[in-house]
Amino acid sequence: MIHWAGRIEKELEKVLQHVTGTQQMRLIYNEKKSQFEVKRNNPKDLVERVARDISKLLNSKRKALEVRRRHSKQITPENAISYYDSKADSDYTEDGEEEIPLEFSSSLELEFVDDPNFKNKVNYSYSAVQIPTDIYKGSPVILNELNWTQALERVFIENRREDSSLRWQVFGSATGVTRYYPATPWRAPNKIDLYDVRRRPWYIQGASSPKDMVIIVDVSGSVSGLTLKLMKTSVMEMLDTLSDDDYVNVARFNEKADAVVPCFRTLVQANVRNKKIFKEAVMLMQAKGTTDYKSGFTFAFEQLLNESSAPRANCNKMIMMFTDGGEDRAQDIFEKYNWPNKTVRVFTFSVGQHNYDVTPLQWIACANKGYYFEIPSIGAIRINTQEYLDVLGRPMVLAGSKAKQVQWTNVYQDALVRKNF
Repeated sequence: MIHWAGRIEKELEKVLQHVTGTQQMRLIYNEKKSQFEVKRNNPKDLVERVARDISKLLNSKRKALEVRRRHSKQITPENAISYYDSKADSDYTEDGEEEIPLEFSSSLELEFVDDPNFKNKVNYSYSAVQIPTDIYKGSPVILNELNWTQALERVFIENRREDSSLRWQVFGSATGVTRYYPATPWRAPNKIDLYDVRRRPWYIQGASSPKDMVIIVDVSGSVSGLTLKLMKTSVMEMLDTLSDDDYVNVARFNEKADAVVPCFRTLVQANVRNKKIFKEAVMLMQAKGTTDYKSGFTFAFEQLLNESSAPRANCNKMIMMFTDGGEDRAQDIFEKYNWPNKTVRVFTFSVGQHNYDVTPLQWIACANKGYYFEIPSIGAIRINTQEYLDVLGRPMVLAGSKAKQVQWTNVYQDALVRKNF
C-alpha cells in the first residue's frame, strides 16, 4: 500500500506541474525578474477597486437598457416596414412552398463581416428579427411589432457608440418577436428551430416576479390516450417557463393526490436538474380512478401555504390545474384556504377535445384571480402554457416606475453564440 501510495503521489505531482505550469512560471520569473517589483497590497483596497470596476461595468449596461426602455415607450410605428429577417432563407409555409412576402413589408439583403468580438458574421448598420416557427409572421400583430420596434435600431446603434464594450442587444416581445443588434444570420439548427424568446431565462425572469407554483394533473380514468399525452406534454412545457428564481412541485390526482416525485415533499427550485427529474416522472403517469378536484387543490394549497414548503413570502403563489373537465367547483376548499384574500392564483387548463361543460373551470380561475385556457391539440400547447406570464406581468406594468427596473440573470450561453463542434 505504501508503495502504491508513493507512486500515486508522484504521478499527481507530475500532472499538477504540467497542468498548472509552475515550472514555466518560475523560468519566466527568473528570466524577467529585473522587470518585476514587489509591492505590498491591501486586500480591502483590492476588493473595493474590483467592486468599483464591476459597478461601473454594470451601470453602463444598465444605462443602455434604461435608454432602450425609455425609447420603446415613446416610439410610434411608421407606415412601411423594412427589416432583415434572420431566417429568410428558410421561410416556408406548412405545405412546403415558399412564403410570398407581403406587399407592405420589405426584407433586406445584408452583407456581413467577421467580427472577433462576436465570433460571428455581423452587420452594424441594422438589427435583425427572429420570429418563432409556430407563429405566422404575416399576422397583423406581428407586423405591428416589427413596425414599432424598428425605431429601436437607432437606439441600439447609439448605445454601442456610447459603450463599445456592449455585445448583443436584444429586445423580446410578448408576441414572440425578437429584435437583436447587430444583425447576424440566424444559426441553422440541426433540428427544428424551437427558439422562442419568451422561454429564454432573461425574458422569464424579467417578465414576472419569482413564482411558487404547484402543478396538479388530473389522472382519472377519463384522461386516456391522446388527452393524457397532451397533458404530459403540457406539464413539461409549463416547467420550461420556470427559471432558477422559481420553486415548483408537481402532483397527480384522482380520488387522492400525491407528488409525482415522492422524494420532493416540498417545493423545490426549478433548476435544470429538478425539472429534468419532474419531466421523467410525468412521462410515467398513468390514468385510473375517478376525478376529485378537492384532493388536488388541498395538496396544492398545503404545499403553497406551508411556510417550510414555500420559504419566500414576496412572490407569486399559483396553482396550475390540467384536466379534461369536471363538474366540481371545489368551492369549500377555496373558502378554507384562499378566500377572502386570494393569496394564491389558480389557472385552469382544459386539455383535449371533449364535450364537458367548461363553466366550472372558468369559474375556478376567475374566482381565484387566475385565467382559463384551452389546449385542444398539440399545436396549442406552447402558446397557451406561457400565456400566464402575460397575466402575471400586468401588475408590473400598472406599477410603472415602482416595479423592478433591471433584472440580472445568471450567466449562460446565448442562442446567438455560434457553436463550433
